Amino acid sequence: MNKAVNRLNFLGDRRLRRLSPYKLCIVLDVQRLYVLIRGSESTALERWKNTMPQQSRHIEDRIRAGKVILVPVTIIIHAAANISFRAPLQEVILDNCLPALRLAAWAMKMTRLRNFVQVSSAYANSFLPGGPVQEKIYHLTNPDDAEGELGEILRTGKTKYLKRFLWAYAYSKKLMERLIIARFPDLPIPVLRPTSTGPAIAQPYEMYSPQGSCPLSTLYARLMRPTGGKSNWYAPNHGGNILDEIPHVHLGSRGVVHASSSYYVPKRLQWVLEQPFKYLPTRWATRMATPVFAMDQKLGQCKEAEFCQIGSRAWEFCTPSSSCLGSLNGPLRFGLNDHNIDRFTEIRVMSILKDAFGRVERSTNKVEEISPRALALARL
Repeated sequence: MNKAVNRLNFLGDRRLRRLSPYKLCIVLDVQRLYVLIRGSESTALERWKNTMPQQSRHIEDRIRAGKVILVPVTIIIHAAANISFRAPLQEVILDNCLPALRLAAWAMKMTRLRNFVQVSSAYANSFLPGGPVQEKIYHLTNPDDAEGELGEILRTGKTKYLKRFLWAYAYSKKLMERLIIARFPDLPIPVLRPTSTGPAIAQPYEMYSPQGSCPLSTLYARLMRPTGGKSNWYAPNHGGNILDEIPHVHLGSRGVVHASSSYYVPKRLQWVLEQPFKYLPTRWATRMATPVFAMDQKLGQCKEAEFCQIGSRAWEFCTPSSSCLGSLNGPLRFGLNDHNIDRFTEIRVMSILKDAFGRVERSTNKVEEISPRALALARL
């Protein structure tokens, strides 16, 4: 066998936990893979079967062949997180900070470790008002006192810095970044900051997306509710700001790495809000609320705008570490030559309509009356 033995250890959130074993085993043909799972093997296999029924058998074949085995760990990818925007501060600190620190301390004992990839979030810097966001660690105070903040939260459940962030989730990621870099300066830690994650372009199949893992899809479902009237959105430049979303993430070698749409298809907020009206049947679209952009924050926002608060900001996530992606070759190349964003978006919008409101037939842009079930769901 001429291929070098690739030894990896993987932990992940819902998307990465299920998708990466497929990419590593099948797409990249990794010869040895150590997959860390929190529950039983049967539970993990069942989840793979549910999310990728046609592809999961290939992973099972590798397990039977002994290619998924325990080997010395050289790479750790830590993506596990509580991604709820509603979770309280203490909960996300316990879920997003402490496990990362414990795992990093454990990783220090691994003599063959090459990289400890820690997944954060681009919105860890959502305390910034807007403009360029660089691939670096931003501190909240000078000198930084991340340890003091953590101690205060564990004692009282509060911190004065939380009000500067959109959600406790975003603050927990910011605190985690600062703590892990400060505590483990000798650990090779690439900190990966993805923006919002969207459906897959191709692997393991087009539109792959575990339920609830794509914020923009959730927003589309909310926009499709047949509520009528108008929906107010406070947004810079009347919706001309980028609402960032990526189809998948790329890993760097060390330091902070942004994964943003600058090397995919940047989507402006106005464009995002127009898509349901563009592709949904006319009879349905006319019952939806019409977005209206306002520059005056005193006017208030609709519930959808409050849900998607990142839509009211104008960040530019700089990605110098990803500048070479367009020239990469191989099975994971970042190639968009055959990707049609209009076709992709139409399929996405119609899939969300079906999943959220039941089956709706479309024929020459006409549909049957909206069913009582769909209306009931829309009011939830």
